[in-house]
Amino acid sequence: MNASKWIALCTAATLTLAPLAGAGAQSSAADPHLVSREVVNLNATGSASEVRGVKVLRGEEGTRIVLTLDGELGAYERIELKDPTRLAVDLLGVSRAPKAQAISAPGVSSVRFGVHADRVRVVFDLEGAELPRYRIAPVAGGLEIVFAATDTKLADASARQAAPAPAPAPSTERPAPKADARPRVLDVAFQGEGAEQRVDVVLSGSVRHEVERPDPRTRVLTLRGAELPPKLVRSLDTTAFAGPVRTVASFLDREHGAVRVVVTLGEDAKDDLEVRGNRISWRFRGEQVEATIVDEAGRVTRAAADTGARARYTGTRVSFEFKDIDIHNLLRILAEVSKKNLVVADDVKGTVTIRLRNVPWDQALDLILRSKGLGKEEEGNIIRIAPLERLQAEREAAAKAQEAKEIAQPLLVRIIPVNYALASEIAPKVQDLLTKRGSLTVDQRTNTIIVKDVADAISRAQALVRTLDTQTPQVLISSRIVETSTNFSRELGIQWGGSFSASQATGNATGLAFPHNIGGSGSVPGNVGAGGAVPQQPNWAVSFPAGGGESSGGAIGFTFGSAGGAAQLNLRLSALESKGLLKTVSAPKVTTLDNREAVIGQGVSIPFSQVSAAGVNTVFVEAKLELRVTPHVTSDGSILMKIRASNNQPSENVRGANGQPAITKREAETEVLVKDGDTTVIGGIYTRRTSESVGQIPFLGDIPVLGWFFKSRSVSDERTELLIFISPTIVNREAALIAGG
Repeated sequence: MNASKWIALCTAATLTLAPLAGAGAQSSAADPHLVSREVVNLNATGSASEVRGVKVLRGEEGTRIVLTLDGELGAYERIELKDPTRLAVDLLGVSRAPKAQAISAPGVSSVRFGVHADRVRVVFDLEGAELPRYRIAPVAGGLEIVFAATDTKLADASARQAAPAPAPAPSTERPAPKADARPRVLDVAFQGEGAEQRVDVVLSGSVRHEVERPDPRTRVLTLRGAELPPKLVRSLDTTAFAGPVRTVASFLDREHGAVRVVVTLGEDAKDDLEVRGNRISWRFRGEQVEATIVDEAGRVTRAAADTGARARYTGTRVSFEFKDIDIHNLLRILAEVSKKNLVVADDVKGTVTIRLRNVPWDQALDLILRSKGLGKEEEGNIIRIAPLERLQAEREAAAKAQEAKEIAQPLLVRIIPVNYALASEIAPKVQDLLTKRGSLTVDQRTNTIIVKDVADAISRAQALVRTLDTQTPQVLISSRIVETSTNFSRELGIQWGGSFSASQATGNATGLAFPHNIGGSGSVPGNVGAGGAVPQQPNWAVSFPAGGGESSGGAIGFTFGSAGGAAQLNLRLSALESKGLLKTVSAPKVTTLDNREAVIGQGVSIPFSQVSAAGVNTVFVEAKLELRVTPHVTSDGSILMKIRASNNQPSENVRGANGQPAITKREAETEVLVKDGDTTVIGGIYTRRTSESVGQIPFLGDIPVLGWFFKSRSVSDERTELLIFISPTIVNREAALIAGG
């Protein structure tokens, strides 16, 4: 709601408080907005003096509004108004009230307060064209006003009945959405660089919205009845885009059931809203100005600036072209255009040649004063113009007077508690705000700051402590380190050999003098393992066995021999195939403050013996899983993390000379930016090692087909994969971001 509309409503709601002839209801023909008014005496003590708050409740009867007072109310006056429809309740004898507030309730849009000499006026802004049925009744600790819902009768027999009216046409409005079906804000995005910038709000449905401008540098967009997801509760810093917008903050106002988007400007700028479907585009822009000023010395001053980017000047735009105009006459023209009162010092003299095109009058005034070495002071509607030297001398004199005033003021002592920060860290910043007479001490035990100074300096110190003493974001770092390993191997082996004997014992001697006996056998020792008549220690001619053993692999052996034992052939076939799968999952978690390193680890320390001239020395080497993280929460709710993750484990396959295991290291060190609650993979290591080996008898193993009787073959395939996942979550997100924004 803009300022002019707000003033108009307040003016319309302020009626002349004339004495009443009696307590009965009456209407006034003098005021076209007045329908009726009535004074009700509650026969109470009338001890209430302040309205402490407003509670809005919804029930079967309708909207129930309770005004909480600090005592009993003696009497009140109700006033019915139209064009627009309002109900005013004067709380007689009450002198203090809170600020106006908007209400998200059926039929009532806001509650406003006006403080008069002997009463507080409460104005209820109603949405319908007709005044609904209502009931006013005292309750414990206040006054209750109930506005009935459509087609609902109030239980109290004293309920006020609205004037008869024609039967309304069937309503074409949609029923109010359920609480779980309220429109949601899907995104709050910022775009643009330089003069024209834009804030886009995307919704899942249409909502009632309004823009408030509480001061020249703040704009507030209110979305009634909307929901805001937690990830969009944030504050965006847009100063790097060199435009009028400095920050864009969005948060959920649960008290009033609305979503608010607050835009902070560097200086005043023009803005406008454009609604397209479920998208609201909020534009902030400025316009180009051009000015040329030539003084009597021939110096030229030109200005071509983007007022949207700087938003300094908001006056009415003017175009001038004068040659050697007296500066007093030119200032009188600017005073007429600006509707301001100008006071010009006697020593302001000279002429100016000026050419302006579409320039705000306040910017034109600054350029003229700068070209003549003049300055200005503004007090309300009065602008005083004088040479810069005089104004500077007056400021110095005022500073000396202020210093003398501070010296004359008594010193006060205040104890300022610090809740979230360390008092010793805030103390140096507070010290800079104190006067020369002020002093500051820190009590480490109670974490408080003791300030001794004048009242103004103490107020500044308290305000600074409240600003700096906010919750520091806490970040929960959840990591998952997944390591998988698979292996496969296959071996095929063959062994064969035997013996042959030609001698008298076997009955097959050669019959020669030499060689009379002949014997031959394989020379590779081995064991057939078939048992029975098979020799337990045959000699192999070809031995390429597969790596078999107990519970590992398989083998089959054959023995062929002659009846007299002159010849024997041994054959053994062996095979081995193995598969393995190993998966290791580690999930360390750690919580830390913003910009503070967190370390978590688990593992073992392995002793290693070192022999030297001094003797045997034992050194412990750590083999452990460790996570080191230093998080930083950015202004938009993302998290910048410096991460070092390591998973060092003892190796079962590789060992040192003394039997100590080797350390297998897997480490990752990086910096990543992750949104709150999202997951990122900071490291992935994938390795695969394959091998194939063949053992054979030279030349014979190369013979096709028959070569398999003279060789063996083994194949292996090993794969390992390491993945590291990181998921950061801001634990106290809403409190930290709202405090920081």
